[in-house]
Amino acid sequence: MFAKKSIKKLREKDVKTIGNAEGSRVLTAKTAMIKPVFLYEADSPEKMIKKLKREDTNVCIVVTKDKKFVGAVSVEDLIKLFLHQVKYELLTKELNVGYRRKFMYKKVKDLINEHKSTVVLDTPINKVIELLYKEEFHYIPIIDEKKSVIGVVTPSSVLNCLEHY
Repeated sequence: MFAKKSIKKLREKDVKTIGNAEGSRVLTAKTAMIKPVFLYEADSPEKMIKKLKREDTNVCIVVTKDKKFVGAVSVEDLIKLFLHQVKYELLTKELNVGYRRKFMYKKVKDLINEHKSTVVLDTPINKVIELLYKEEFHYIPIIDEKKSVIGVVTPSSVLNCLEHY
């Protein structure tokens, strides 16, 4: 029992020493942040598809005009919509056509996934990684003091950050 307590104290001391070392870099959400791809609630799915393809991303962050976070729409959401059409629309199911007909009448606001978790610039990277895993989302929005979205962290941006550390 004594040995476990001693080891734990020694490890805590090492962590503090390493953390206080000159030149050590603290990894935060800012370190892994990338530029988000924004959409507005009134945007069309056509616009969303163009942005997803042009920016080579799998998620668009939905914001208000003053960049307040609303939610997100991902490639998976579009696939779910197509699957719903295949299953329930006769024309699509039987003739294998008509996939975009109903889809184009929706707005981004009809496809939004609400997202409860956001972080700020100085959130430790360990907390960001935990949220990515726990929430099972492919991104975590970074907000400023005005609650406006200023960036996003994705699993690949975390890997890039850790690779260069």
